[in-house]
Amino acid sequence: MISFWEHNSFTQYDIIIVGAGITGLSTACSIKEKQPDKNILVLERGIFPTGASTKNAGFACFAKACEMLSDMKLTDAETVARLALQRKNGLEKLRHRLGDHKIGYEQNGGYELIFNDDDTFDATQIEQLNQQLLPHFGTQVFYIKDDEINQFGFANTRHLIYTPLEGQIDTGLMMDSLARYATQLGVKIIYGAEVIEFDETENGVSVFVHHHQLNKNIEFNCTKMALCTNALMGEFLPELGIKPGRGQVLVTSPIENLKFKGTFHFDEGYFYFRNYNNRVLFGGGRNIDFKHEETAVFDENPIILNRLKSLLKEVILPDTEFEIEQNWQGIMGFSPNKQPIVQPITDAIVVGFGCNGMGIALGSHTGEQLAAMLTQG
Repeated sequence: MISFWEHNSFTQYDIIIVGAGITGLSTACSIKEKQPDKNILVLERGIFPTGASTKNAGFACFAKACEMLSDMKLTDAETVARLALQRKNGLEKLRHRLGDHKIGYEQNGGYELIFNDDDTFDATQIEQLNQQLLPHFGTQVFYIKDDEINQFGFANTRHLIYTPLEGQIDTGLMMDSLARYATQLGVKIIYGAEVIEFDETENGVSVFVHHHQLNKNIEFNCTKMALCTNALMGEFLPELGIKPGRGQVLVTSPIENLKFKGTFHFDEGYFYFRNYNNRVLFGGGRNIDFKHEETAVFDENPIILNRLKSLLKEVILPDTEFEIEQNWQGIMGFSPNKQPIVQPITDAIVVGFGCNGMGIALGSHTGEQLAAMLTQG
């Protein structure tokens, strides 16, 4: 049993947010910035955020040209353009909230590689894409920069698509700064608190967390609750159709005279790499083995890791000696139509999922939307 003091001081809140990743913490911050008297608790199952918020490659990106062209085959071009703008606005919100120095932001531009054997790429589509984006961005977004291929030292590359509007961050610094900022606002965060279940009541929501020392479930109570577990949303709301997608990431040891800076993608964004100072972070490859990467289990996929290593050697660093220093995994979440899901589930419970591999960009924007829903009325 918990004590009288614990019950009175630790279990009663106005709003409980499940998930201390970028979406959950951004939601808490957005509420506190506008209504500082709200008593807010964030519950996180891991000792760090469990999904992808502390495990991503640190891309402050909002648009990949070939992925957007592919998405336009699935939905209308206007929807794709509006989503890109939401991502850009989310990044600007994150930068404004914390400051560039507290997230390690560097705007070195974003690039997309088109390989020599890609006979599907049509450069005229880039101009059409720019025209579609112009009303939303007010400027040209993409440029062809083939003259930089040799400068960067890439092999097997026919075209480079460039946008000056994108940047990169230090993921660990960003999440630490966001948690510190939330705490300064008065948000309470409990790590290692796995939510087992929740029930709506006449007065709000009861949220149950397993207490390992007592071997009992502890009941927390709130007026309203937000689910911000993203990739792990299926455990609570399988009807939303959100599927996990594991991402393999590796980082090299320092490389002397590394030739490039910026964020880079290829194969419709399924592969991505960047510099981190003089190292290379490289990840992705889910499309090689979709079946095994649709999982919430943190584990290596040797097929994908071997492919990442060979691409590093053959395309990205063809004339450079390098060593792999570390590799890890992050778990992303994907909705059926790649659009954000931000909606009420009941009068007291809302859900915010807006990532689809773009959590850094969309987390702050989604948090703003959730905060408005949680504080209305």
